[in-house]
Amino acid sequence: MDTTIFTTTMADVEQYRSVQLLPEYLANQIAAGEVVQRPESVVKELVENAVDAGASAVTVVVRQAGKQLIHVIDNGSGMQREDLELSVVRHATSKIRTPDDLHAIGTLGFRGEALASIAAVADVEIRTQRRGEATGWTLTSRPGEAPVVVPAHHETGTQVLVRNLFYNVPARRKFLKADLTEFRYISETMQRLALSRPDVRFTFFDGGALTFDVQPQQLEQRMIALLGLHNSGAVVPVDHREGEVVLTGFVGVPATARQSRSGQFLFLNQRTISSRSLSHAVVSAFEHLLEPGQHPVFVLALTVDVRRVDVNVHPQKHEVKFDDERAIYLLVQHGVAKALQSSNIIAPSIADLNLSAQPLQSLGGSAEGTSFVVNRLTGEILPSTPWPKHQGGWTSTHKPQSFGSAAQQGYSALFGGQDGSPVRTQVRDIVSVEGRWAVLVRNGGLAVVDVRSAYERVVYDRVVRKESNVSSEQALLFSVTTTLSIAYRPLLREYHADFESIGFRLLIEENGDVRIDAVPGEVAPGTEEQALLELLHELEGSGRLPTDQRRLRLAAIFAKRQASRKSVSMSTVELFALVDALFETSMPHASPSGKPTYINIPFDEIEQRFR
Repeated sequence: MDTTIFTTTMADVEQYRSVQLLPEYLANQIAAGEVVQRPESVVKELVENAVDAGASAVTVVVRQAGKQLIHVIDNGSGMQREDLELSVVRHATSKIRTPDDLHAIGTLGFRGEALASIAAVADVEIRTQRRGEATGWTLTSRPGEAPVVVPAHHETGTQVLVRNLFYNVPARRKFLKADLTEFRYISETMQRLALSRPDVRFTFFDGGALTFDVQPQQLEQRMIALLGLHNSGAVVPVDHREGEVVLTGFVGVPATARQSRSGQFLFLNQRTISSRSLSHAVVSAFEHLLEPGQHPVFVLALTVDVRRVDVNVHPQKHEVKFDDERAIYLLVQHGVAKALQSSNIIAPSIADLNLSAQPLQSLGGSAEGTSFVVNRLTGEILPSTPWPKHQGGWTSTHKPQSFGSAAQQGYSALFGGQDGSPVRTQVRDIVSVEGRWAVLVRNGGLAVVDVRSAYERVVYDRVVRKESNVSSEQALLFSVTTTLSIAYRPLLREYHADFESIGFRLLIEENGDVRIDAVPGEVAPGTEEQALLELLHELEGSGRLPTDQRRLRLAAIFAKRQASRKSVSMSTVELFALVDALFETSMPHASPSGKPTYINIPFDEIEQRFR
């Protein structure tokens, strides 16, 4: 029996060892996986084609986060019938002809793969008409079938309709995220595209609801509108040239810094790019202005001779290679520092401070877990290796220690009786010290409670408990209405249920307005709008969270916000109440962010110190 199984298995193996030419439809589906990863990929490719066609206005409509329909309309040059027929054929392109063209790419698209890849995994309809011609054309295509082209009358330009994305590749469709998450991907890409070309009008619809409509305008105005900044004083212009390389754009003042990199945009020759080294070059100019964990806002555009950069690195075309990475890094670093100096944000000498003492700085870890360092004098990026603390100022990275079992034992020794339950009778007095700590005098020693960490733990437990009598909701006598920035609208839709689970009651209007009818009881009157916006700001920096973690993350952010605003003046009664509430929580020894809420100092230790 074992021999039979082995023979069958080997026969199967031999069958697959023979080389066979894949059917064209299957090869197209495999190739499409590199270009079309999700609905956002389709939107990006189609809008870039529209811009390459010279469009001055582009409209994008998506339904069901692009899974049901993606409709892109432009007023560009349109296509002739011959071009239209070739548009869905792989490697058919109008943008390169010779090997020399490949080394001097000035358009956003050039591979000739986008429409062919999309047509391999969706139903595609293309309507087009060239300016001045009496007749236009309509192409319809289904995966595995020959496209059909018929004459028709259309507006000048091109419309591409992509329906039922991945319907013929159910495994790919199954791994797409929820509609709200996929829509947020699309929304972020539309913001990047709109920022890359402020001279083009971009209109974006989610079904029948208008998400944004930005008219041709200066980059500063578009940046303020799309990123939700308050006014022109929030950004500083950057205009720096070295030889033929030009850096222009705007960086946000330190007050606009975020907890995530969501407000950072880099463009190369009007192409969206992703570059950790160049992003670090910008951040290095801010290093004496921002607290750890803060990230500056910037929209910066590099103009470089197309022969000095290779954009043919990855099918997504986000990654690029420069012929002199170090020179570009230093140019960006110097250009941003110069802009900050010109605006009197930093002194002329600050940008170069400590560069000689700290030439190497951590660039953070990659998705694979590899960490890197950047030489700030040269821009060179290298894999990092641990190094000891050095007199010159180098510092090694380290992981924060977690709060271990010793804290739990201390909790039992300090506040617990024989059964581990809190015993208030052991506490003889409590004193507030500078509003930051509560010092408890008890039998056997002192306990120092961090008031804000303790309050953070108490608030967190209140909002995550499911009992309605614990998680309070405070209805407003007069509702508060606020207008969300474009970046926050899809985020709030995605987290709407989670906001309501912690005590907010929100009505989201189609125009982006949000009516606040109720807030958690901990929110002070008059700060309802501020609380909502700050929570969205923090959520934006949390990255992509699994659905089952969103509510807990939101509760942790809310608790930390409330704790940071806790009054430093507390009476003895309030301090006792806080300690009581702390030890009724599920984890009294640590805050949700992992900080200890108290420390225990036995009298024996105090006595030892005086010997």
